[in-house]
Parts: sequence; C-alpha cells; structure tokens
Amino acid sequence: MLTRLIVILFLGLAPLYSADLSTIDSIRSKILTSAVSMYFNTRGYGKVENVIVDTSKKTLRFNLFPEGEKQPLNVDIGSYTTLTEDKEEYLILQKVQTNRVWLNRIFADHMQEGIKVPLGIVSKGAGSLLLKL
Repeated sequence: MLTRLIVILFLGLAPLYSADLSTIDSIRSKILTSAVSMYFNTRGYGKVENVIVDTSKKTLRFNLFPEGEKQPLNVDIGSYTTLTEDKEEYLILQKVQTNRVWLNRIFADHMQEGIKVPLGIVSKGAGSLLLKL
C-alpha cells in the first residue's frame, strides 16, 4: 500500500508540486465532472451537463437530462467526500437537492448515506488523494 502511494506520488503527482492551486482545482473539477457524468450516463439515468464544481466548499451543481423526460433535473450536491472500501475508491454525494419535490423526499427519507459513485478509471487510483489535497 505504501509503495503504491509512493509510486502514485512520484509518477502521477510530481508535476502538481510545481503547479499552482488553480491547476489542482482544475484537475479536481475534471475528476469530479467525469465521475458524475460516467455514473449517471452508464446507468441509463441520463446525460449530465453544465457541471459546476466548488472545490473549496466541496459542492457540485449540474443538470441531468433524464432518460425519457423532456425537462432537465437540476441537481445540487451540498457536500461530497471520498471513501476507500475494499481497495476501491468512491465519491460520496451527500445533501442531494433537486427541482423535484418528490425526489427530494426520497433522498431525505432513504439516502442519508448519499450516492456512492465509483471513481474507478476516472481517477486511476489517485482520486481520493487528489480530492483531499
């Protein structure tokens, strides 16, 4: 585990040490945007567009164009965090709010733990590390 972390640091993150904070935020935003887009698209939920990431507040906002619906779903993620479980990295989306009252009630009643989004190939093993920097 420690060896893997050292390899990741030297190979994957070495350029970041000389990079400014805006570059790191840009990388974080790309990882988050890719992970969220892939998650909703590959499960057939719909297409994600207009992702806005605030890495300092750890919030996300995006439009989801659900399969079979004409109106977009506006999604606000009040917080996100990362989780490593069984050597797999996940992005946990919490405090989910939408422009659909009934959907907000479902999230409030049944999804307090959040939405578990696999980081997988998007992060190439460094997602949790990059998102915590």
